[in-house]
Amino acid sequence: MVGGMTRSICTLALGLAIGLAACASPEERCVIAATKERRTVEALIAETEANLARGYAIDREAERRPRLTFCAGSARSNVGMSFCTREDIVYRDRAVAIDPEAERRKLALLRERKARLDAAAERDLAACRAT
Repeated sequence: MVGGMTRSICTLALGLAIGLAACASPEERCVIAATKERRTVEALIAETEANLARGYAIDREAERRPRLTFCAGSARSNVGMSFCTREDIVYRDRAVAIDPEAERRKLALLRERKARLDAAAERDLAACRAT
């Protein structure tokens, strides 16, 4: 699925924003909220530009792999060691064909959206500073 990397970037950005918001001042939380959507659109623009430069998109796929390991205890008691199976998640990137014209149209729309968000964010940031 195209956009897996974007979701990863957005998830990371959202996680960082939530982490910062937990110990941020009210003004800092206001700034984070005021610029959240703009940061997401900026990440999408960067990904789309990279796709056009490469000529293809990169999709990150999660793959589950069983792994045999030792566990403390056994099925009958909590004493000793036994073998057990754990599941690891391994991520693999794969190239995905793109339609360059569709990517250019998407990029133009994202840039238009960002221009609108820039204006809205500036208003919101001014309101944040005023409080």
